[in-house]
Amino acid sequence: MSRFDISKLALGAVVSLALGACQAIAGIEDRTLDPNAMPSDSALCKRYCDKVMSVCTGENAVYTTDALCLGVCAHMDPGDPLEPVGNTVACRMHEAQSAEREPADHCRFMGPGGGDQCGSDCEAYCELFPKVCPDDAKYSNEGCLNACRGLLDQNRFHVVEDHEGDSIECRLVHVSSATVKPDEHCAHSPIPPTEPWCTGKATAAPTCAEYCRIEMAACDGDLKQYVDEQQCLDVCATFTPGTNADQKPNTTGCRRYHAFSSTLDPDTHCSHSGPTGDGHCGDLGTGNCESYCALLAEACPLEFTAEMVNVDQCLLKCAKLPEAKGDSKYSLTNAAKSKGLSCRVAHAASAFAEPSACAAAIGAAPCDG
Repeated sequence: MSRFDISKLALGAVVSLALGACQAIAGIEDRTLDPNAMPSDSALCKRYCDKVMSVCTGENAVYTTDALCLGVCAHMDPGDPLEPVGNTVACRMHEAQSAEREPADHCRFMGPGGGDQCGSDCEAYCELFPKVCPDDAKYSNEGCLNACRGLLDQNRFHVVEDHEGDSIECRLVHVSSATVKPDEHCAHSPIPPTEPWCTGKATAAPTCAEYCRIEMAACDGDLKQYVDEQQCLDVCATFTPGTNADQKPNTTGCRRYHAFSSTLDPDTHCSHSGPTGDGHCGDLGTGNCESYCALLAEACPLEFTAEMVNVDQCLLKCAKLPEAKGDSKYSLTNAAKSKGLSCRVAHAASAFAEPSACAAAIGAAPCDG
């Protein structure tokens, strides 16, 4: 038997022992690791996991078991110990000395995400998820990185506390667990929020910051819904918050749902996630008017009162405009070509920063078609 075969057998014994412990907190059950998934230099992963499991413990733990650590390491770039940078094992090993002195500050750099010291959390996630969960991976690497930037990054990593919550850290916890038990944890790891772990409570109201973060990441170019994040936040303040479970009402929660859907299918969902809701967040017949009138009343209160008088009158006038109904495919690009409601919505959204836009928002040029 070769020395390489002996090393493989020894490592298998270590993994089997580690998997014997109860994993109630992280929801992990026994599973034998596939030895073919280990990198050719499996001794490196053994050294890395011995180090991180001894240095990063308690509140600073980044893995609950050796098996999870070995599972993540199996899919990680070994890197160069002479140039220990990037999303690599070598970089994480280099951080060990600092982590021994200051575990609270440095252990997260040794974990699955890298914490922007050894690659970004999104880089690590987008490398790891498609390897561990190929049947669930729906993005290209570039698409994954772009969508991931819309997730909450708590600038920390706690393997127990981050077992739940709609954050990149929660997804890293579960994709790490999926290296041992993919059938259970792959379903908890995608970027779109999934019950029961990496999502907010169904009955809770999403914040505008949560909505705008994913909206700005998902819808860009010709599908862009807002000039910038501040405009998104201004417009969002006019929405009814709703709940995280919303998929149809004219609420922030519904728009956030469609913003996440837009990370996979922007052509279909970006207009549903924007300021009008496009009849998919709100009524298909009048939902765009409902959104416009609420927006106009907040952005241009004087003009709203003078021209529309009240919400009921606004809705009646709006219903006669082109693009009043859903599926009008609102975007900033399309609004720039419009003389109807889309033009008015775009100017009303701009009026928070540029009050002079209010004239167009109630039908002056260029929205005077």
